[in-house]
Amino acid sequence: TLYNSSYQFVQTDDYVLINVEMVHDARIIPIFATAEEARANRRPAVLSQWLGDSVGWYEDDELVVETVNIKPLQLSQSSVPITKAGHIIERFSRSSDNEIFYQFMVDDSNIYSQPWTAELSFYATDDGLYEYACHEGNYAMPGILAGARRLEMEAASK
Repeated sequence: TLYNSSYQFVQTDDYVLINVEMVHDARIIPIFATAEEARANRRPAVLSQWLGDSVGWYEDDELVVETVNIKPLQLSQSSVPITKAGHIIERFSRSSDNEIFYQFMVDDSNIYSQPWTAELSFYATDDGLYEYACHEGNYAMPGILAGARRLEMEAASK
Protein backbone atom coordinates (compact mmCIF):
# COMPACT_ATOMS: atom_id res chain seq x y z
CA THR A 1 0.00 0.00 0.00
CA LEU A 2 1.04 3.61 -0.22
CA TYR A 3 1.02 4.11 3.54
CA ASN A 4 1.22 2.04 6.73
CA SER A 5 3.21 -0.57 4.82
CA SER A 6 5.85 -1.37 7.43
CA TYR A 7 6.46 -4.86 8.78
CA GLN A 8 7.93 -5.86 12.11
CA PHE A 9 9.55 -9.27 12.59
CA VAL A 10 9.98 -10.66 16.10
CA GLN A 11 11.44 -14.09 16.78
CA THR A 12 11.50 -16.14 19.96
CA ASP A 13 12.74 -19.71 20.38
CA ASP A 14 9.33 -21.13 19.42
CA TYR A 15 7.56 -18.48 17.31
CA VAL A 16 7.96 -15.81 14.68
CA LEU A 17 5.63 -12.82 14.79
CA ILE A 18 5.09 -10.86 11.60
CA ASN A 19 3.27 -7.67 12.48
CA VAL A 20 1.90 -5.66 9.56
CA GLU A 21 1.33 -1.97 10.23
CA MET A 22 -1.72 -1.74 7.93
CA VAL A 23 -4.83 -2.94 9.78
CA HIS A 24 -2.64 -4.51 12.50
CA ASP A 25 -2.47 -7.94 10.89
CA ALA A 26 -0.29 -10.03 13.18
CA ARG A 27 0.78 -13.52 12.20
CA ILE A 28 2.07 -15.67 15.04
CA ILE A 29 3.80 -18.63 13.44
CA PRO A 30 4.99 -21.61 15.49
CA ILE A 31 8.43 -22.89 14.54
CA PHE A 32 9.29 -26.59 14.48
CA ALA A 33 12.48 -28.58 13.92
CA THR A 34 11.40 -30.03 10.56
CA ALA A 35 8.76 -29.66 7.87
CA GLU A 36 7.29 -33.03 8.88
CA GLU A 37 6.94 -31.98 12.53
CA ALA A 38 5.43 -28.64 11.50
CA ARG A 39 2.82 -30.25 9.25
CA ALA A 40 1.98 -32.79 11.95
CA ASN A 41 1.20 -29.95 14.38
CA ARG A 42 -1.34 -27.97 12.36
CA ARG A 43 -4.49 -26.61 13.93
CA PRO A 44 -7.70 -28.53 13.27
CA ALA A 45 -9.36 -27.23 10.09
CA VAL A 46 -12.39 -26.06 12.10
CA LEU A 47 -10.14 -23.49 13.79
CA SER A 48 -9.93 -21.50 10.59
CA GLN A 49 -8.03 -18.25 10.97
CA TRP A 50 -8.32 -15.22 8.71
CA LEU A 51 -4.71 -15.47 7.53
CA GLY A 52 -4.73 -19.27 7.43
CA ASP A 53 -2.84 -21.87 9.39
CA SER A 54 0.88 -21.11 9.17
CA VAL A 55 3.69 -23.30 10.46
CA GLY A 56 7.41 -22.74 10.06
CA TRP A 57 10.77 -24.46 10.15
CA TYR A 58 14.34 -23.62 9.19
CA GLU A 59 16.20 -25.03 6.22
CA ASP A 60 19.79 -23.98 6.87
CA ASP A 61 19.54 -20.22 7.54
CA GLU A 62 16.23 -19.79 5.72
CA LEU A 63 12.87 -19.62 7.50
CA VAL A 64 10.22 -21.54 5.56
CA VAL A 65 6.56 -20.87 6.34
CA GLU A 66 3.76 -22.96 4.88
CA THR A 67 0.18 -21.68 5.08
CA VAL A 68 -2.98 -23.67 4.38
CA ASN A 69 -6.69 -23.32 5.24
CA ILE A 70 -6.88 -19.67 4.20
CA LYS A 71 -10.30 -18.05 4.50
CA PRO A 72 -12.15 -18.22 1.15
CA LEU A 73 -13.41 -14.65 1.70
CA GLN A 74 -9.86 -13.52 0.95
CA LEU A 75 -10.37 -14.66 -2.63
CA SER A 76 -12.27 -11.48 -3.40
CA GLN A 77 -10.26 -9.17 -1.12
CA SER A 78 -6.63 -10.14 -1.65
CA SER A 79 -3.98 -9.20 -4.16
CA VAL A 80 -3.06 -12.90 -4.03
CA PRO A 81 -6.35 -14.74 -4.67
CA ILE A 82 -6.48 -18.27 -3.28
CA THR A 83 -9.15 -20.83 -2.45
CA LYS A 84 -9.43 -22.99 0.64
CA ALA A 85 -7.63 -25.82 -1.20
CA GLY A 86 -4.59 -23.67 -2.03
CA HIS A 87 -1.44 -23.15 -0.03
CA ILE A 88 1.40 -20.65 0.13
CA ILE A 89 5.05 -21.35 0.91
CA GLU A 90 7.12 -18.38 2.03
CA ARG A 91 10.88 -18.18 2.43
CA PHE A 92 12.68 -15.55 4.50
CA SER A 93 16.46 -15.22 4.42
CA ARG A 94 18.74 -12.60 5.88
CA SER A 95 20.71 -11.01 3.03
CA SER A 96 22.50 -8.41 5.13
CA ASP A 97 22.23 -6.60 8.46
CA ASN A 98 19.33 -4.52 7.13
CA GLU A 99 17.70 -6.74 4.48
CA ILE A 100 15.40 -9.77 4.59
CA PHE A 101 14.95 -11.40 1.19
CA TYR A 102 11.39 -12.72 0.82
CA GLN A 103 10.04 -15.23 -1.68
CA PHE A 104 6.61 -16.83 -1.84
CA MET A 105 5.00 -19.51 -3.96
CA VAL A 106 1.24 -19.79 -4.46
CA ASP A 107 -0.09 -23.24 -5.36
CA ASP A 108 -3.82 -23.49 -6.03
CA SER A 109 -4.97 -25.64 -8.95
CA ASN A 110 -8.53 -24.29 -8.53
CA ILE A 111 -7.38 -20.92 -9.88
CA TYR A 112 -3.94 -21.27 -11.46
CA SER A 113 -2.65 -23.65 -14.12
CA GLN A 114 0.64 -23.98 -12.23
CA PRO A 115 2.26 -22.69 -9.05
CA TRP A 116 3.69 -19.18 -9.30
CA THR A 117 6.27 -17.25 -7.31
CA ALA A 118 7.19 -13.69 -6.43
CA GLU A 119 9.97 -12.08 -4.42
CA LEU A 120 10.91 -8.80 -2.78
CA SER A 121 13.13 -7.47 -0.02
CA PHE A 122 12.26 -5.97 3.35
CA TYR A 123 14.69 -3.28 4.48
CA ALA A 124 15.25 -2.23 8.08
CA THR A 125 14.56 1.37 8.98
CA ASP A 126 14.54 3.39 12.16
CA ASP A 127 10.88 4.29 11.54
CA GLY A 128 8.44 2.91 14.06
CA LEU A 129 5.07 1.38 13.38
CA TYR A 130 2.14 3.77 13.43
CA GLU A 131 -1.37 3.15 14.59
CA TYR A 132 -3.73 2.34 11.77
CA ALA A 133 -6.97 4.17 12.47
CA CYS A 134 -9.59 6.12 10.61
CA HIS A 135 -10.58 9.52 11.94
CA GLU A 136 -13.14 11.39 9.91
CA GLY A 137 -12.05 14.59 11.65
CA ASN A 138 -8.64 14.47 9.95
CA TYR A 139 -10.10 15.63 6.63
CA ALA A 140 -12.35 18.18 8.27
CA MET A 141 -9.68 19.60 10.57
CA PRO A 142 -8.91 22.78 8.54
CA GLY A 143 -12.61 23.67 8.42
CA ILE A 144 -13.14 22.84 12.10
CA LEU A 145 -10.18 25.01 13.13
CA ALA A 146 -11.18 27.86 10.80
CA GLY A 147 -14.69 27.81 12.27
CA ALA A 148 -13.31 27.82 15.80
CA ARG A 149 -10.97 30.75 15.05
CA ARG A 150 -13.90 32.70 13.54
CA LEU A 151 -16.03 32.05 16.65
CA GLU A 152 -13.13 33.25 18.82
CA MET A 153 -12.77 36.41 16.69
CA GLU A 154 -16.51 37.11 16.88
CA ALA A 155 -16.50 36.59 20.66
CA ALA A 156 -13.48 38.90 21.04
CA SER A 157 -15.11 41.68 18.97
CA LYS A 158 -18.23 41.79 21.21
